[in-house]
Amino acid sequence: MSFKISRVLQVFFGLLAGMSILRLAFVWQNAAYFKNIGASLYLYGFYFDLITLALLGLPLLLLYNPLISKFNATWRSIFLWCSKLYLLLVSLFVLVLNSWDVAYYSYTQKRSGFSYFMHILTGTETSSLAGEFLAEFWWLPLLFLSLLIPICRLIFLVRNDFSERQLTKQIWFWFFSLFILVVILARGGVQLRPIGIIDATALSSLEQAPVVLNTAFTVLKTSDSGQSKLLRFHHDNSLKQLLPDHSKKSVTHVLPKATNVVILVLESFGSNYVGPSAPQSFTPFLDSLLDKSLFFEYAIANGRTSMDAVPAILAGMPSWLPESYILSPYCGNQVNSLPQILKKQGYTTSFYHGAKEGSMNFQSFTKAIGIETYKGLESYPNQAHFDGNWGVWDHNMLPYFGEELTRQKQPFFSALFTLSSHHPYEIPGQFKSKVRSGPEPLCRSISYTDLALKAFFERFKNQKWFQNTLFVITADHVGPTRQKQFQTLDWRYRIPIAFYHPSIEVPKPAKGAVFQQIDILPTVLDMLGLAKPKFQLGSSCFEHEQGQKMAFDNGNLLSFIYNGTNLVPIAWTPGVKRSYTPSQQQISARTSALYQFYMNSLLLNRCSNQTLR
Repeated sequence: MSFKISRVLQVFFGLLAGMSILRLAFVWQNAAYFKNIGASLYLYGFYFDLITLALLGLPLLLLYNPLISKFNATWRSIFLWCSKLYLLLVSLFVLVLNSWDVAYYSYTQKRSGFSYFMHILTGTETSSLAGEFLAEFWWLPLLFLSLLIPICRLIFLVRNDFSERQLTKQIWFWFFSLFILVVILARGGVQLRPIGIIDATALSSLEQAPVVLNTAFTVLKTSDSGQSKLLRFHHDNSLKQLLPDHSKKSVTHVLPKATNVVILVLESFGSNYVGPSAPQSFTPFLDSLLDKSLFFEYAIANGRTSMDAVPAILAGMPSWLPESYILSPYCGNQVNSLPQILKKQGYTTSFYHGAKEGSMNFQSFTKAIGIETYKGLESYPNQAHFDGNWGVWDHNMLPYFGEELTRQKQPFFSALFTLSSHHPYEIPGQFKSKVRSGPEPLCRSISYTDLALKAFFERFKNQKWFQNTLFVITADHVGPTRQKQFQTLDWRYRIPIAFYHPSIEVPKPAKGAVFQQIDILPTVLDMLGLAKPKFQLGSSCFEHEQGQKMAFDNGNLLSFIYNGTNLVPIAWTPGVKRSYTPSQQQISARTSALYQFYMNSLLLNRCSNQTLR
């Protein structure tokens, strides 16, 4: 043929080799998160790498086809340089993305998707953290360059060998054979449905799927992650029977209607290191509060990132999607939210986060759901309290938050999102001798934030507003951990959630009650004796019928139940048949019903009282 296909194949073989090497680096760097990594996982991973390169190779066939031999030398040269440029872009795309998740996986424990990766590239906090990231993973850019440079040399060696020749049947036969082969490979085979992210789970397991996948594949598959068709797992009558009845509850109200509501969202405070039931707790002060609270020992985060947490906690809107709800096509939908509902009851509303004010899209989202005042790093009065990485130290931000509440008109709703227990887990100098050390750097940061919380509660406990305030205490998600005993699915999502009032005794939950972040909104409204919205995904803890406690994990929906001793996830996946016991079958039916209700409500923008009219 006119174009030296052997050089092009060498580039793709080089990329296959590079992807395999990066998978080895990925497993080596994140070995603590996986168990029993056998050769089959690498073979399945190689299969997904082939699919990825076939998807990316399809456009190249437009530049390489028999018709090009009929163009003059100038045009053939243009096609050659366009081919080289495309090969370079493909190489960068594949190697950059897979190198990225070698390091970043430990923070989210999932392969990055399109929207999340774009957020990282454009986020306000990226530039300030780049130096710290490179210092910790200094070897990764070296590995990346050692893979990219040989491939660039191969691309440079591709030569233009076009010449005018007759287009014989044999040439067309080989071209169409190649085209069909690439199309079949790009689909992952001749099955009815192209291979997707979820198929990695079917070939391995929920925990091991990230080893099989590669980040270039997940970015390609989530570049258009919006669902376009209404789901019909259940007809209307059966759907209604499977969804919980939110009207039946055991209490009308626990607190006066004018009670202030303060939500404390604690960065990376997973139940593995926090709470009276933790195997090893680093939060003695917080544990003392939880003992006096409506505290759920078996609670889960509805997602894996901070951006998953804020919509779930404030608006009862989970991210049961490939990407965070904040980054999804549905983020412009009208939703119910605590700030919105309480503002109609005369509450002032505010949100505090010590990071830059555009961080993680929190400012835009909270404004959209009724937050009147947002204060971040730029609004903080003393920039000397910047920690050099994320924002204001927790021991500085918490008293500032308290002083702000002291000046606010009551009743108020306010939320504070801490940040110091985030990588790189720095500790202020004056606290280094006071914090407790543990098996991981995160433990010291959690211990530090616990000291900051203790100082906050001690300082403001005699304020009038304090005695009239319901404190909702929750983590955003479980922090990254390399401890083997915490690599099960329950520990991946298990967090403390509690409701504390300093002057009114709140009820205790039933033993084994499972709770989740999206249950916070209806529970607060029940405690205040306020009407709950018509659209509701979570369940108040006072409701007789509880909805499923769910998280989205690598394309699967996990429904968590208490089995008498621990949390157990029951997995349900759209389009995948599994063998269930009768009780698991019922749980899976309720999971699919709630997911259908959720997705169709997003598609139709029927997620609020206004849009349901």
